[in-house]
Amino acid sequence: MSLKTNKSYLISAGELSGDLLAADLVHALRSLSQELEPYGVVGEAMQRAAVSPIAYTSELSVMGLVEVARKVTEIRMVEQRILAWVDRFNPAFAVLVDFPGFHFRLAEQLHLRKIPVYQYVAPKVWAWGQSRVELLRQHFAGVMGVLPFEEEFFLRHGVNYVYVGSPHLDRMNKISLDQSSLRFTPGRKIYAFLPGSRMNELKLILPIMDRIRREILRKDPEALCVIPLASGMDWTDVAPILDLDPGAKKSESRWESGGFVWFDGWSLELLKVAHSAVVASGTATLECALAGTPMSVVYVMNDLSYSVASRLVDLRWFSLVNLLMNEEVVKEHIQTIDHHAVAEEAVILANDTLPRRQMLNKFDLLASRLQPGAAEHAASWLARDLRARGMKL
Repeated sequence: MSLKTNKSYLISAGELSGDLLAADLVHALRSLSQELEPYGVVGEAMQRAAVSPIAYTSELSVMGLVEVARKVTEIRMVEQRILAWVDRFNPAFAVLVDFPGFHFRLAEQLHLRKIPVYQYVAPKVWAWGQSRVELLRQHFAGVMGVLPFEEEFFLRHGVNYVYVGSPHLDRMNKISLDQSSLRFTPGRKIYAFLPGSRMNELKLILPIMDRIRREILRKDPEALCVIPLASGMDWTDVAPILDLDPGAKKSESRWESGGFVWFDGWSLELLKVAHSAVVASGTATLECALAGTPMSVVYVMNDLSYSVASRLVDLRWFSLVNLLMNEEVVKEHIQTIDHHAVAEEAVILANDTLPRRQMLNKFDLLASRLQPGAAEHAASWLARDLRARGMKL
């Protein structure tokens, strides 16, 4: 393999959502320059986008202070592998996608090697760790953000920031729905449950969602409760969480077990057809809103992680929907979950009620405030910034 000192670049994602964003950005950069060669920390989407792997997102995907501490040695080994590649190939630039805990450390090392580093998806330092804004100024050539309310904060703190648009809006707009492929019985209310994309999340949240499902069925016996498993999630690992049969999946992309209909992927499609949803706090809340599906938000983490996080985070709301609207549009149930109350909300929102109509009106307003074309805008801005630094793409 020949060394590429001016056409290779590093692009790193730490989890499923970042993998999807990174893959879209790779395609957009390739449309500007066919000669650029991406290498990175990859998931399935980045591999399909022909990014050569240095490491894999599955090696990094963990959430919570306690959980990260348990995996710190493995994470540091991944970091050293990346830096060894950087020292050999001297990439033209680096794009780090979300996942700030890992990427902040990596950015410092890349900066010391005089490699321009760009962050795609701004770290939420406006919520926690505002002292880390200085690290953004020191180690990053620029930050490409996807939340419009961030711009004022970062520019005020001297960060080279640009709002490029909403990749979640772009992804939802691309969904072409073929309901026959989902094989749902007409007339039944569909309740979607999105428990997250990390195993440590599922272990805490799935049992709660199962209790919510049981309560929904008491109120609506014909309810159809569906769960899309995140890409790369192994059913044989998920099934024991609810004491289900690991062999239930067989080879199908849809299967029934434990009162749920499970899917390999299809999360956006399921949100499009669902009458209401119960969603773990995260980017899925924004996707749910853009799908036009009313929701309740639930989230639970390790008690110690929650105790520490609650001291660090200075926010009125956890969900992106409420943060973007700066008001309580969706109900948030954090850490202490009353499954009766969540089930009651889900049933009310699944029917033609005033709370449903009010929430959907707010979702329409939210969508109107977002800009499409995130990957294309990010690629164009990145190319302009690199050219301003004297680099030819």
